[in-house]
Amino acid sequence: MLNLVHRIRQPEVTDGRRWPAVVMVHGWQGTEAVMGIFERTVPAGVIIASPRAPLEVAPQSYGWYRDEEGPAGFEAGVAALQGFVRQLPDVYPIEPARVVVMGFSQGAAMSYSLLLSAPELMLGVAGLAGFLPDPARKWLAPGRLAAKQVFVSHGDDDETVALPFARAARNDLARAGAEVDYHEYEGVGHKVNPQGMRDLSQWLAARLGQD
Repeated sequence: MLNLVHRIRQPEVTDGRRWPAVVMVHGWQGTEAVMGIFERTVPAGVIIASPRAPLEVAPQSYGWYRDEEGPAGFEAGVAALQGFVRQLPDVYPIEPARVVVMGFSQGAAMSYSLLLSAPELMLGVAGLAGFLPDPARKWLAPGRLAAKQVFVSHGDDDETVALPFARAARNDLARAGAEVDYHEYEGVGHKVNPQGMRDLSQWLAARLGQD
């Protein structure tokens, strides 16, 4: 039994094999359904798991942590997501070595933090309009993310998460050893534009597509 409410999409074929997976992590005041817009970027033959964050911050709106709760609240959110991803292959036919965690906004912050705190759980992260939270910097260390893959998408007109936060995350993750595929999009706010969706789709296909 997984620790978080979630939605799941599995390949129709059930022949006993294990499949790659994308874990989609929603942002502040989201639900397990809001990341559905990104499902079309995921190649065929990939399981999609979308957890609901544990904190109800408004009716039918959820978050991973509140800033006012400080590092303890942040670490509780990371622990919840970590437990979910760690247990996934025990519940669904997922190949643990081929898991990508994709997050938007606060979900991207959680995805970066999960990668740093437990890099063994995934091959990499796609961070969309996100940032690296200050409490996660304690896990930064040279070589910690060796061979890990990171995709970063950010609009230069983002007023919710300013562009310098994306650049800082890129630099920090690269210094920790990750291979970062970084994209800035001109005139784009707090969202992913059509070109960003195409770039994300290509990145995922190169890592999770079937041979």
